[in-house]
Amino acid sequence: MGGKEKIKALAAAAKNGRMSVAVDDVQNARDLSDAARAAGSRLEVLIEVDVGMGRGGVRSPEEAMTLARRVAHLPGLRFRGVQGYEGHCMLEPDRSLRIQKAGAAMDYLGTVTQRLAAAGFDCVVVSAGGTGTYDITGNHPGVTEIQAGSYVFMDNFHGNLVPGFSHALTVLGTVVIQHGNTLVLDSGRKSVGIDFALPTMVDYPFYQARYFAEEHALFDVDERCRLKLGDTVELIPGYAPSTVNLYDAYHVVEKNVVVDIWPIIPRGPGHCGLLT
Repeated sequence: MGGKEKIKALAAAAKNGRMSVAVDDVQNARDLSDAARAAGSRLEVLIEVDVGMGRGGVRSPEEAMTLARRVAHLPGLRFRGVQGYEGHCMLEPDRSLRIQKAGAAMDYLGTVTQRLAAAGFDCVVVSAGGTGTYDITGNHPGVTEIQAGSYVFMDNFHGNLVPGFSHALTVLGTVVIQHGNTLVLDSGRKSVGIDFALPTMVDYPFYQARYFAEEHALFDVDERCRLKLGDTVELIPGYAPSTVNLYDAYHVVEKNVVVDIWPIIPRGPGHCGLLT
């Protein structure tokens, strides 16, 4: 968490319940401490460890221990453990290689936690994992918490990695152009996530999209397809995380009936009255 206003909001929210934050920088820890003191709250700190992804996280056990010592002396902060996200393993399509990579990442994270424990910093929380490695990282004896999220909705990308979860998220499109065996839907990249895998039609999963433009999706079909101009069609997103952020609300459907509307609160204030 960075930025003065964001940190201030985080510290204020911590007054309403337990709040954990990942930290890999001493100055960031100081900023969090200052905000927590000003708000009269306490933030639980997980030291972020780079386990191979090369993004955030301290780069060595020594850096982790130095940061833990600093955190332990900062008011408003409480050391709770470590966080090591092996996101570089999620994209590995070969499951045996994914197991090998994730195992190596968690072994390294375990080394860091052992060094911290030896220095007097017990890691109550060891957080890691995602949908692509939930059943790998989740079986590691040192991990206490899994960060998986995409499994809730699933999508074509994650579904290819970890089959067995139902698809619960779709985008409703409409056939707006039809020429021969070509269907054009009004569900382009501004409507559905295409990262890592292309969306597919729920009722016709065997058709691969020709391409997704900003506003449109093109499918070449054959005699098996019964869709015609004006018909609606559900699309399974290629990537759910970059689909959800495009919308202000979920329309909850049971037996083809909209039974509820759930606001997507992290989208901000533009809910057109949904939150009032």
